[in-house]
Amino acid sequence: MASRSTNSVQTISLEQLVALNDEMAALVRAGIPLEAGLSTLGQEMPGRLGRMASFLSERISAGESLDRILTNHEDRFPPLWRAVVQAGLRSGKLSSALESMSTTGSRVAELRRAFGLALLYPIIIMILAYASFVMLTTTLAPITLGAYEDLTSSSDPFLSWLVSLGASVNWWGISVPVMATILGSVWWYRTGRAVLPKSTTSVGRGSGFCSATFGSLRAGRVAAFAEILALLIRQQVPLHEAMRLAGAASGDTNLERSSKVLAGQLERGETLAVGDENLKAFPPLLGWLMTVGGEPENLAQTLSDMAQQYRQRAERAASWATVYLPIALTAVVGGSVVLLQALAVFRPIYKLLIELGSPL
Repeated sequence: MASRSTNSVQTISLEQLVALNDEMAALVRAGIPLEAGLSTLGQEMPGRLGRMASFLSERISAGESLDRILTNHEDRFPPLWRAVVQAGLRSGKLSSALESMSTTGSRVAELRRAFGLALLYPIIIMILAYASFVMLTTTLAPITLGAYEDLTSSSDPFLSWLVSLGASVNWWGISVPVMATILGSVWWYRTGRAVLPKSTTSVGRGSGFCSATFGSLRAGRVAAFAEILALLIRQQVPLHEAMRLAGAASGDTNLERSSKVLAGQLERGETLAVGDENLKAFPPLLGWLMTVGGEPENLAQTLSDMAQQYRQRAERAASWATVYLPIALTAVVGGSVVLLQALAVFRPIYKLLIELGSPL
């Protein structure tokens, strides 16, 4: 039963989850009872998302609190969504918590769509480059090697390697594109699900294209952590509990793990030090801010401002990646095939001219 519910969670897309968040946030702001609103949503929304909304409505109508529903039926809901709702309930600002997740989820969905459109041209280039490489190993290299051997009475190692590779084209010529298609389809499917693989990379690390590609998601997760932590602090939730809830709602494995450890230290009455190993999972300024503390209202406002800065950073990283990553892929893949063809054609000709021009 648990596996069936988990599969149901896996089939919910980011767009659907964002839509549910927006609808629930609107219900809370308008003061409409959740059971009535969710019942209507369950009838209007198709598929598993509608059944999830109907299930929530039925349990709330039966007198069960939303927090208890999420606790008793964990396998029915995406873990990150469950953590965000629980943090919103604890802070008394459920609509704000849901809106924060909707913002992050919408950015991920927009980034996914932008990447999909931006990668169309590189994919076409890669298909043409692969076809050109197959032709190189099966047609051009054997012809060039035969002519070279006839004129020089010797063989060329590079051309021989290409010819031997072409001889086995029957198994790699089809298997490589099939595997690439399968892996790409799985990646595309998983990035569109409500259950996403959590980040295990500390924020701020990485460089180049990898940093730009995934930096947007990491910055969005830090923004979610800071924003939810600010909500909880404003509602006078103890800092150790607020950190634990915000870490779980961030969607980042390192942030969640470090938040739990730091929350345990605070709960035992220990003081957080700037050099604490667990603070390295956070951006330096955010880690420092948690060590100095301060008045709850000022701390909450600073965290809110920081969340806005990280959301802007996420937008810049996403824009940079969608513009330059396709260019890099096109240059690397297309350039590699052109280089191989140049080596296969001009290198033997150059060697042939050298040998023909050398004295006997």
